[in-house]
This record gives sequence, C-alpha cells and structure tokens, in this order.
Amino acid sequence: MHALDDISLDDIDDRDGVFCEESPEAGGKKPVIRIARFHSALDAESALLAIRMIDGGRWHARLIHRGFPTDPDVFTLLGLEHGKSPLTASLLRNAIAHQRQRLENRKPPRIDVLGRNLDRLGNLLRFNTTERSILRVAVITCQTSRFTDLFRCASVRSRDLMTSFGHAIGQPSGAIRHCLRSGSPLSRLGLFEGGRSPYGGTCSMTLDDALTDALLSPQFDEKRFLRSLARRAPASRLNMDDFTHIASRDMVQRYLREAVRRRRAGVNILLYGAPGTGKTEFSRAMAESLQMDLHEVPNEDREGEPISGGRRFKAFTMCQSILATNHKQLLLFDEVEDVFGSIGGNGELMFGMGLFGGRDADTLRKSWINETLETNPVPALWTCNSIEAIDPAYLRRFDLTVEFQTPSRSVRKRVINRYFRAGEISPACAEQLANIEALVPAQVERAARVVRSLRSRSVDRRDAEVERVVSASMRAMGYRPSLMAPTLPEHYDTTFLNTDRDLDKLAAGLARGGGARLCLYGPPGTGKTAFAHHLGRQLNRSVLVKRASDLQSMYLGEAEKNIAEAFRQARDDEAILVIDEADGFLLDRTGAQRSWEVSQVNELLTQMEAFAGIFVASTNLIDTLDPASLRRFDFKVKFGYLTREQRRMLLQRVVSPSSAVETDSIQALAALDRLECLAPGDYANVLRQLRVTGEPFTMERLVHLLSAEAMMKPDAKTRAIGFI
Repeated sequence: MHALDDISLDDIDDRDGVFCEESPEAGGKKPVIRIARFHSALDAESALLAIRMIDGGRWHARLIHRGFPTDPDVFTLLGLEHGKSPLTASLLRNAIAHQRQRLENRKPPRIDVLGRNLDRLGNLLRFNTTERSILRVAVITCQTSRFTDLFRCASVRSRDLMTSFGHAIGQPSGAIRHCLRSGSPLSRLGLFEGGRSPYGGTCSMTLDDALTDALLSPQFDEKRFLRSLARRAPASRLNMDDFTHIASRDMVQRYLREAVRRRRAGVNILLYGAPGTGKTEFSRAMAESLQMDLHEVPNEDREGEPISGGRRFKAFTMCQSILATNHKQLLLFDEVEDVFGSIGGNGELMFGMGLFGGRDADTLRKSWINETLETNPVPALWTCNSIEAIDPAYLRRFDLTVEFQTPSRSVRKRVINRYFRAGEISPACAEQLANIEALVPAQVERAARVVRSLRSRSVDRRDAEVERVVSASMRAMGYRPSLMAPTLPEHYDTTFLNTDRDLDKLAAGLARGGGARLCLYGPPGTGKTAFAHHLGRQLNRSVLVKRASDLQSMYLGEAEKNIAEAFRQARDDEAILVIDEADGFLLDRTGAQRSWEVSQVNELLTQMEAFAGIFVASTNLIDTLDPASLRRFDFKVKFGYLTREQRRMLLQRVVSPSSAVETDSIQALAALDRLECLAPGDYANVLRQLRVTGEPFTMERLVHLLSAEAMMKPDAKTRAIGFI
C-alpha cells in the first residue's frame, strides 16, 4: 500500500482543520476536535467507510457521552483527535462532514493493491461489481480492529450491519442482502465467518484471516492463492491393482470418468473404513489412472497447526470455484468428520466441544453443506474412518459410498513386496506378514520405513525388527500380535487319516473348480483342521481359519457381523474358509433358549448358501448340530482314531533308526496295538515333548508317552496298558 499524501495540522488552516468552541476562560476559542494525519491509504479508506456508515445510520450522538467520546479508538478510526473540553453532537457532525469531504476529494493512491487483488479474485470466482465492493469493505473492516469499537458503540444488529455495508459502498440494503442470500457466490463460498458477531449481533461479516492476508499481499496471484487453500496430491505409492479387494473399484473409476467427460455437477463419493486401509492412496491412484489432477484440502497449515473443519470446508468451496473452469480436476477432502459432525439445536453444524467443555464457535449451516454437495462443479472424494456419526441427510447426497476393509491376503502380499525392497526381509517374514488378517497398508509402509532407517545389516535382524514393530502396532490397535501362520506338522500325510471318504479324490475334485461345503467331524486331534490346510496347499489357496473366540462377542448382533465379515474376507481373497469348533454356531435350534442362538445359526446358514468358495466346518460334537445345518453341507466327512495299521506306520515314520531292538520293538508294537483311541495329534504332542526333553525318539519311549496321551481321553479303554 502506498501512503496517502499525509496531512498534518501545520498544513491546514485553523478554520478547516480545527473545530473550536467559545471559551471565555481561555480568552476566546478553545480547540475541541482536530484533524489528524493518516499513515496509509488503508487508514484513509477505513475512515471514509466508517464516516459513510455513521452518516447513513445517524450514529453521531452515539459516539459521545456527556460531551466525551464513547470510545477514543473510534475517533482514531475517523482520523480525529479530541481535546480535553466537552464536545457537542453538532460539533462532531461538522467535523465528520469536513473529514468526509476531504477524504472523498483526496488524490487516489498510485497503486491500489487491494483493488487489483479483488479484481483478480473476482474474475477467478466470477463476482459482480457489488460483490467485489462488499468484499472490499469486509477486508478493510477486518483489517482495521477499531471497526469493532465503532459497531459496539452503534449496537449493530445483523440487519443494521448489512445496511451499514450498503451505506459504505453506496448501495441499498436490499442489494447487499441479495448478494449475501443463500445460493449467491459469496454465500456459497462461505467467505464470511458464521456464528455470533463480536459486536453483539447475530451475524458477522468477518473474513478468514488467510483470505484477508492474501488480498492485501502485493504478491497475490491465482496459483499461489490456490496453493494456500489446497495442495497438489503427491504421487501414489500404490496403483489400482493393489485395490482389487475393493468391490466398487471399477465402478468408481467408470463413474468419475463419465462425470468429468460430461462435466456433471454434484458428483461426490464417500470412502470410509478403518485408519490405514488405503483410502487416501486409493484416491491418488484413482486420479493417476484417470489422468486427472488431484488437489487435497489439508488439515493443518504450513506451521503444522490444525485447521478447523469450518475453514477447511470454506477452502474446499473456494477450490471448487477456482478449479471449475479447468478440465480433469478432482478434489479430495480427507477426514470429513471435521465437517459432517453433529447438528446443534439451531440447525448449525457443530465441530465438537472445546477443550474445557465449551461449544466450538466454528459452525456451518446445514443448508450450505447440502447445497454444496448438490452443486459442486468439480468431482470430490471424501474420506472418513466411520460413518456412524454422519447425518443421513448428508449420506444420501453421496453418489457412491464405498467401504474400505482390510485387504485380502493376496493384496497384502503385493503391498509388502511394494514397500519392502528385494532382499530387505526374508520370504518367510513376508509370508508371516501377509498372514496377518488385520494388517493394513499404512502399517506395512511404516514398518518398512522404520526398519530401513535402522540400517541393520542382517536379514534375520531386520526380520526381528519388522516383527517387533508390527506386533507393537497390532497390540496398540487391539489385535492379537502373533505373526506366525499355522503350519502342517512335518509328518502330515493323508495316509494317516482314518476317514469314511477318500480325501485324495475329494481334493482332486475340488481342484477342478467350483465350491463346496464340507463338514469335518470327529474326535479332537484326528486331523480335521490340518486337512483344510493340506487342501489349501494342494489347491494353492490361502486358508482363513476362524475360531469361536474370533467370532463370538459379548455384544448383541456382533457375532453375526463377524460371521459375515469372515465370509467376505474369504470371498475377496478366494481363500478356503475354515470355522473351527463350528458346533458353537450350528447348535440345534429346537433347544435354543435365547434369540441370539437362533440368529447366529441363521446368519451362518445364510452366508454358507451365498458363498461360492470352499467352506470347511470342523466339529467334535456332530450330534449337537442343527439338522437343517447338516443338510446344507455337500460333504460330511468322519475323522476317526487311527487304525492298527496306521498307528504302526506312523510310529515307524517318526521313530529313530537306532531304536531297532527287536525284542523291545515287538513289546512296544504290542502295547501300541492296544491303544485304540490314538489320533495324529497325539503323535504331534509326543514329538514336541521329546524335543523339549532332548530324549531319543525310541519306539519304546514313544509308545510309553502315547499310552499316557490315550489314558487322558474319556473314551480310552480301561484295561491296563504296558509291556509284558
């Protein structure tokens, strides 16, 4: 701003610059009001606008009380200095009239920075002359803090404030209200702060500080202003192939492409899901796949301070207008919980509660948000972690609502391979990471960044660091931290399964394609769950195992949701779904005493019928299952205890060659023949015991330990077992 030609008291004749009153004590006239000097063109214009408001509203008498200024700062705003003597309303009116004439006849500044910037912004946002004039007055009144004192003295109400703005720019109040009506450019952009006015009224014409600073900046330009509102999105670290588990991926892509081609207004897509599931990366990858420019509304400023939801939404609306004339543009509004919060009793949107329980002053009109969602010219992607708190009035205005869930195992493997460099971790560690169902891309990225910064030279050391980082993160999020995937025992072989169906033929049939529902039943340890993993190995499919503890919940209806989620995960990953101990969910409904027992059975049956993949339910209690449930299984396979021949063959498989002492072996085999309730799981237990104790794997020792395992079972024979 260039300064206005300064006017000092020495440059003005007393009759023009000093307003006096008769003072017999002083021997003549005594100065009461003097004309002060202005230090800048902004100060001079502020004084002129204030005088026009005072004259139009006839506020002269309100500025003095008992002959003295109501607020000295108001006189400073007007460029007047008051002496020590009392003054009258007529004297003040004459001084103000004189000041107005001087200011209206003043030489304009050589460069009007504010006017130039308003023209640039007005052209960008398509403002008319009156709207630009209103914005100019708003900038000046916000920049000059003494206007607050003037409005307080005048007790300005919301209607009076619009009228005052009309006086300032020479327009009737109706024209001002028309420019600020709902749906007008100024109203739609939300340039003015809402809520209660600091002057005591119910409406405020206060502008955002960032906008005021930009309009007063000598370096204002459109691109720089856009960067202050939104940032250009960085390149995505993932691509659309990493989001095959998102069922609506292709639909979103096609819809956005068509919306941009037709320049359709009111296009909004809501992406929601748990933190770290890739909503932001999906938006960036989507923009790149469509060859569009993506701008993101930030949630913190350049100093790292958080930006309120109200300011973010106003930045969003301005970006909409600025980018509307450009082709192939997308806008991303992350963490929309800042905006779509709860509705207060006055119909305004509240952005939470203050730190000490006070109501946040940052409010938005619900009608303004609805209108924005219905008319935004640039397609927008909105993301949030949960939609539970969002008003249905907003939800129904989104064209597409897409839920982001934890990625499938195949997607997790791709993400792991993308974030970890070749050789940075071992293949076994990568497999273990991929088996963590709740692992999200953000956790993989963070673990890779941390481990890379540690610069450990050993792969084993890096594997341990990855496990430690991911385990801690999973614990913090409330998930089980175990990274180990279930594996088949070393001695696993279908030869050692005693079933009423040929399992190899069953696996071969399933390998030819199609789905099936299998019920595997029999005593514990007979190999039911292990066969499901064997089936996954044969079919080259991942196996998703859910136990009763994974699905049950203390909350009503939560178990049904968990069951549905398990089938969804298996469907997305094309995995074999195994529900271990399924008898807890397939109980006979005729004996059910609680409604949730029936609803859980119904949910599982419904999901089974709709599932096109391979579903395996294992149970130890076939007699307790619901008859209608059993009918829905294509195969019901009984797993029994090992036969005499299988017990001997399996013993020979695991025994040490050095234990071939003929006499002892014969006695051991004879004792083994009497153990009719042994299962493959018993052999696995015994082998683990010997590994811990360090004892040799001799036939005699193995049989002795197996007999102890057999005696622990309820259906074990009571006759003596031992060596004779």
